[in-house]
Amino acid sequence: MKKYNLFQIACLTILAISGTLFAQQESSKINLTNYNGAKSYLNLDIDQQQIIEPLVTEIKSIIDSDEKAMQDMRSKMQSMGMPDPSLREKMMKEREERQSKTDELSKKIEQALNKEQIEKFKKIEKPNLMNKSKQMRGK
Repeated sequence: MKKYNLFQIACLTILAISGTLFAQQESSKINLTNYNGAKSYLNLDIDQQQIIEPLVTEIKSIIDSDEKAMQDMRSKMQSMGMPDPSLREKMMKEREERQSKTDELSKKIEQALNKEQIEKFKKIEKPNLMNKSKQMRGK
């Protein structure tokens, strides 16, 4: 009997720990650009959905334009043979402006949330265009 109870306790402990780890992992996997996942995670009401969905759509559009601009820059730099530092500076400035706009939209989203949702929102992965460029360079 003691072995059976010990086995039950061990199983329950493992389940409790794995459940906690899974819950932590789930929130870290939520990305703001995944509107349905964020909507569900934040438990948005109808009014919040009407405010937030267009903002997320705009953020996605900015990310798409950033990816296109970066591809264009790579193509230009490859065709030139030698990279033009002024072109890179221009692209980084434009990227900073796009990042600033996504940050602004994220703040608008946060303003539409209640206190409990704001705490969850802080755990959601937000777009970071500046880190993308570092990742692409292997930093």
